[in-house]
Order: sequence, then C-alpha cells, then structure tokens
Amino acid sequence: MTDTITNDRTHTPTTSPHGDGPIAHPPTAGPASHPPADVTRDLGERVAGVGAVGFAALVVVQNVVRGSAPLPGDEMSEVVSYFGDHRATMVALLLTFVASLCCLVSFLGGVARRLLHSQRRGFATLGLVGAATVIAMFSGVVASEQALSVVARTSDPDRGAASALWALHNSIFTVNLLFIGLALVGLSRAGIAAGVTPRWFGPLAPIGAALLAGGTVAGPFIAAGDAPGVFAVSVIGFMTWLLFLVSTGVRLICGVALSGVAK
Repeated sequence: MTDTITNDRTHTPTTSPHGDGPIAHPPTAGPASHPPADVTRDLGERVAGVGAVGFAALVVVQNVVRGSAPLPGDEMSEVVSYFGDHRATMVALLLTFVASLCCLVSFLGGVARRLLHSQRRGFATLGLVGAATVIAMFSGVVASEQALSVVARTSDPDRGAASALWALHNSIFTVNLLFIGLALVGLSRAGIAAGVTPRWFGPLAPIGAALLAGGTVAGPFIAAGDAPGVFAVSVIGFMTWLLFLVSTGVRLICGVALSGVAK
C-alpha cells in the first residue's frame, strides 16, 4: 500500500503511514497583520523635546512659587510658620509637580528608543535609571513638604515631628543630587552619540555631575545648614542639568541631526 505525503504548506491532507485516513495539519502562519496606524503611534522626539524644555521651565517656576521658603539651618519656628501659612503655595507646588513629572517622563519615553539604539547604550541605560530614581526622590521631597504642611496647620503643631520631617526633606534633597548627576552623565553621553545633545556636553556633564555628587557627600552638613558654600556649588551642577534638558529639548523640537549619529 502506497501513501501520498504532501507538503503541509499547501494545506492539503497527508495520508497516515498506516493508511488509516488523512491527518490534518494546521496552516502555517501568514504575515502578521499590522494594527491601524492610530494604534501604533508612540511618543515622538518632538514630544520628548517639549517635555525636556517644559520640565526645566517648571522647575524654575517652582522656585519662584516657593518665594521666601525656609532654608536648611533656619529656626524651626520659621519652618513651621511658613508651611502653616502657605497652604495655597503648597497646592500650587503640587500642581507644578504633577505637570513637571509628566514632562520629564514624556522626555524619557520619547527619547529612550533613540538613545538605546546609539553606540552608547550602556550610558543610555545609566541615564534612564538615574532619571527614574530622580523621579522617585523628587516625589519624596514633595511628599515631605506636604506632610510638613499638614503638621504645621494643626492647632498645636508638634515641633518634634516637624523637625524630623524637615531633616528628612533636606536629606532626601541632598541624596537626590547624586542621581541627577548620574542622569546628566548617562543621558548626555548617549545623547551626543545619538546626535541630539550638543557635543560640548562631553566635558561639561562630568563637571556638573561632580559638583552634584559633592553636594551628596556633604549632605549631613548641607541638611543641617552648616555648608551653604557647598550647597551653592551643587546648585551650579543642577543648573548644568537644566541646561542639558533645554539644549537637548530644543534640538529634538527642531529636528536637528535626525540622520547623523555622532561618535
């Protein structure tokens, strides 16, 4: 008894070796169907650019809104008085916080693909992890300010609780400086390789990151208000971070160097 075997790609039955009937074979998968264009739309590079510039601008707005906010080392009476009397300011800060984080994650999401496909994928990963940690630490700073506002508005504010929250607020702020530096170095190096960050950030970013790391190392002194000079130097590093966001964001918005990749 002879059996006929046919190619299963023709979707025709194949006879069993024992001659007891055809064996059905599943059809091979054809080309994957593509979802409609409106489903596949992703965060674009211009959206990333707007996010970067928007985040930097909102950080400046936040510092203006804070006005005469207390600094590390100020008397607790001043701290409690400020957070107890500026509830509207706290609400405004929370609004800018929400907007600024939306801007930052839009920048990271919109530019991540290009950075991770550059020749400096390791730096891209470093920068993205650093920036994600900045988001978490910055959230801690804002949360501690909100808690201070709640404590300060009670009928008999607990100075001990307020003092602990204020120390925690200042400490999270100084630790966050390190992660801003890591984000600055990683994203700028990958951005240069991807052609979206000015090349002069090559030497500038490590300097800014070093200034930021110095603020973290001196954190116990800055948080207690004992090292205003070191704090001022770390602010220069923070301004370098904002400058990176603005310069990279403008290039993304303008579509600069969309085809060239710097090495």
